[in-house]
Amino acid sequence: MELTASIYGGGPFYPSENSALPTIKESGFTTVVCWALHVRPNGDIAYNDKLIITNGSYVGDSSWGVELEEVKKGRSVNRILFSIGGWETNDFYHIMTLLNTQGDDSSSILYRNFETLLHEIPAIDGIDYDDEGNYNINTITRFSRMLANIGYKEITFCPYSNQQFWINCLVSLEKTNPGLVTGFNLQCYAGGSYNIGNVKQLWIQPLQLAMGKDFDAAGFIDPGLWCKNGDGCTQGMDPKQINSQFIKWKKDNITGGFIWLYDDIEKCGNNPEDYANAILSGLS
Repeated sequence: MELTASIYGGGPFYPSENSALPTIKESGFTTVVCWALHVRPNGDIAYNDKLIITNGSYVGDSSWGVELEEVKKGRSVNRILFSIGGWETNDFYHIMTLLNTQGDDSSSILYRNFETLLHEIPAIDGIDYDDEGNYNINTITRFSRMLANIGYKEITFCPYSNQQFWINCLVSLEKTNPGLVTGFNLQCYAGGSYNIGNVKQLWIQPLQLAMGKDFDAAGFIDPGLWCKNGDGCTQGMDPKQINSQFIKWKKDNITGGFIWLYDDIEKCGNNPEDYANAILSGLS
């Protein structure tokens, strides 16, 4: 199976004079995850603090779609995801309310705004869910089916805990939209740091049990680690440490992983290529 290395990034992945997109295009990462979309109570979509879609109209930077297409023309990136949510955000509560009040067909503002997003930025392959609070299976499954109807090719989950909830969401979606969910981007840092030594026991084995013996549970889990970060860049892991951890995960038949967060790589003056290589060489 082809090995994958993903990188989450925030503001530097949005067009500007200091955009990191040209850098990430040649970095060795295979997946770029633009973090994070926020769904407001009225259905507006913001990228971090920048409003990009309102009332079915795109109001973000008009060059973003072209720039992300260019990223895929580099030597490594073949997939682009947009992530929704994050710690202490209300996005999935807002999504739940909008689904319950307006439905999930083409007349709803949620449908129209996410349709606009894909039309404006067709380089997007899928949406990544970083729901760390709502945990409503009907919201996750219904929203996923709506996105599939719009034309998004895939969904990924980005959990740090509550494994049975995420597994149940996958099992439910497999019944109606088999293959739509393509993986779990498992947080193994901050609140999910306890996952580092327990990926097999806490995630791979329960997932295998739920999905059956023919399912590649290990290949479905991509663990993520936090690069050097914090005051003086004294927290987090350097590429050598990350490489050592992925060497260990290779024994569990893991085939991919991710780095959180490009913004910190840039802030600490480190080389993103070193982090991509840390994952890929560790698993190869």
